[in-house]
Amino acid sequence: MELLSVGRVSGTHHLKGAVKVTSNIDDLEVLVGNKVMIELPSGEVKILTIKKISNMIDKKWIVEFEELTNKTDASSIQNGIIRVRRDILGIEEDEFLANDVIGMKVFTEEGKSIGEVVDIYETAAHDIYVIEDEEFEAMVPDVDVFIKNIDFNKREMVVSLIEGMREQKKE
Repeated sequence: MELLSVGRVSGTHHLKGAVKVTSNIDDLEVLVGNKVMIELPSGEVKILTIKKISNMIDKKWIVEFEELTNKTDASSIQNGIIRVRRDILGIEEDEFLANDVIGMKVFTEEGKSIGEVVDIYETAAHDIYVIEDEEFEAMVPDVDVFIKNIDFNKREMVVSLIEGMREQKKE
């Protein structure tokens, strides 16, 4: 079962083991009572149970885990990525969150590698994927004309670019 990234632990909160989380979904509260995977920058993985979630502001949350009881425990998951099963969020296998494409390798229809998705800008009309390699940057709107295929298993995207869409990075 594929897991979705729903947020990042940005710091500790108080002394009882709560953490601050910056989320990329609107409502983290659906996770209360569920087990989540915390993927740490070191590659270590922890499975924790969410006890309580409180909204701070916008997409910033205070999250309490049953297994974390003090600030030292909480600091052990600093900068960890929180991943959950799709079914907990009510997302079907053929649906995805925009941030699921971050890190995907991107190719033209001819098979030429043009980098990877490094960022996503949300606009009123549609998302725009920022694709970079060592020398070039492209901003590709998430519309069928430009996004030809997204393969989540291979973590690859195929795009069709037009003149001027891919430019050399500025120094």
